[in-house]
Amino acid sequence: MLVNELISVNELISSVTQVLVFALVSFVIHLIGTRSARGFVRSIGLYRPEGRTVWYALLASIVLFLVMWGAFFAAGAVEVLHDEATVTGMLRAAGFSPDTVLSLLAIAWVKTSLSEEILFRGFLGRQLIRRFGFPAGNLMQAAVFGLVHGIILTLASANQVSGGFIALLVFLSGAAGYIIGWIKEKLGNGSLIPGWIAHGLGNTMGYSVIAFVL
Repeated sequence: MLVNELISVNELISSVTQVLVFALVSFVIHLIGTRSARGFVRSIGLYRPEGRTVWYALLASIVLFLVMWGAFFAAGAVEVLHDEATVTGMLRAAGFSPDTVLSLLAIAWVKTSLSEEILFRGFLGRQLIRRFGFPAGNLMQAAVFGLVHGIILTLASANQVSGGFIALLVFLSGAAGYIIGWIKEKLGNGSLIPGWIAHGLGNTMGYSVIAFVL
């Protein structure tokens, strides 16, 4: 029990720290570019979205969950996610408990989804779209998003999955990033909240299934 409590505390601290670091990097670059701190929070999309976009976000999270995690099942790559070097493996090893659930929620909603939405869609995507227009800018942020996830899986898998599957994951992650960016810019009035909901809910479902069900 004490171990699980330590895990939850550590993950809460780690999650908040990661969000602050990602936000700080975005803020510093914003400050250099505009020479003013004003408008930073709005520039990364931290404001209320159009009401209907929340429903689009919920639908997107379910579809992306089925596609992304279905790819892992179809490729027989679930065992990779049981490795304790991964988030799901660490949660699985800790066992189901209130503290583990708290850790899962902190990781799913803060450490991964919120920090990544701030960095990729809130900052990087907005800058690229402003410079190159929506189609090219959104595609570029999605490509970076996909590549980062491919690198993470490559490092975590220790050659347990094929290069073809990693390429598929890069494509699917990039597609998810593009869809979330599209919802943010075209339906959410630039707010990253819908994307955060889609990302966080998708991660919660995926982590829960891998860590506690399979």
